Amino acid sequence: MNRTPPSPGPRLLASRSEILDAGVAIAQTARRELLAFDRTLDLDIYKAHAFIEAVKTLALARPDAPVRVLLSHPEQRIQNGNQIVGLAQRLPSRITIRRLVDDVPGRPDAFLIGDERAYLKLPLAEGSKGIADMHGRMEARRLRADFEHMWEHAEVDIELRRLHL
Repeated sequence: MNRTPPSPGPRLLASRSEILDAGVAIAQTARRELLAFDRTLDLDIYKAHAFIEAVKTLALARPDAPVRVLLSHPEQRIQNGNQIVGLAQRLPSRITIRRLVDDVPGRPDAFLIGDERAYLKLPLAEGSKGIADMHGRMEARRLRADFEHMWEHAEVDIELRRLHL
């Protein structure tokens, strides 16, 4: 992975590996909250060990559900081996996953927000192009407002819950 610090300002991402690096960097630098909107959790980011470890560290450090994930098409997600889902099942008070009741019209994108300052945005959720900014407070806040609006109209995905006896 690229270990050089990202330059300030928005950065165009032109490959899946650049998207992965940006997503991991956002998760690793988040200290208060991490918000993810995606269609299926099928992006490489959500399978990366470094990302999962960063999410786990944040979730265990904060008692107030600092990690929230919103899915628009959870029925299409790959459940087997999805480590984010498994982590959410083990830490349900720290990581919350909801699904949109109805798909948001004209919303084919995906995004990740860290602490209302860093963001990763993909115009097409399944695409290999995007934009990231580790210091993009204005856009991160706009995306967070979109996320909160969608979150209010979402529900817990019963299929993601696992009964612990």
